[in-house]
Amino acid sequence: MTSKVLIQGHYQQDDVPERGAIIVDPDTKTVKIGDGSTPGGVSVAGGSVSADPTFTSVTTSDLTVTGQKITLTTASDTPANNDQLGTIEFKGNTSTGALIRYGSIYSQIKDTTHGEDDSALWFVARKEGQHKPFVIMSYDGIFFFNDLPLVLKSADGKTTRIKGASTTKRNINFPDSNGEVMVNDSGKVMATDLPTSDPSNEGQLWNDSGTVKISAG
Repeated sequence: MTSKVLIQGHYQQDDVPERGAIIVDPDTKTVKIGDGSTPGGVSVAGGSVSADPTFTSVTTSDLTVTGQKITLTTASDTPANNDQLGTIEFKGNTSTGALIRYGSIYSQIKDTTHGEDDSALWFVARKEGQHKPFVIMSYDGIFFFNDLPLVLKSADGKTTRIKGASTTKRNINFPDSNGEVMVNDSGKVMATDLPTSDPSNEGQLWNDSGTVKISAG
């Protein structure tokens, strides 16, 4: 069964679409499906196109194996790093009626080396009239851009905003160890369960009778 989507007018009306092909006719606002024998395809139940069309995919297949798929394939004999493999766009009108792209999601190749291939998934939105990448999920990390805070929001609407500014690279590492670091409602940093003797682990904090010290290792 084919997975083609045909637009009426891009093929002859008396053509016979392959079985399973979906035919969309913008002029009559109808949807048909190919049965492999009927010219132009056959009408489907409730096949009219509404003002707010919704794409729904239903399957009775064994979902323990796999679910439905929407696939954007770029078949290239010369794939290259930074190639974009397809974009899902979200468009709408501005206050003047101009049709613009308000957001998009796209995938990008970062390394084509077979067995060592890497990629990134970009989430792009509008900010002050321009397209800006806000989140990039990449092989080497999850990146948040445009000087925006990471906002943690509770069920009752309370927010915790995490934000930093840096002119160089910084790392924050949490060791595989029990403990808790807190910032209380007065802005004080709280650290509990610090060791009370020098852990002999370079850079680790410890509590020397109420004085916080840094172990030299």
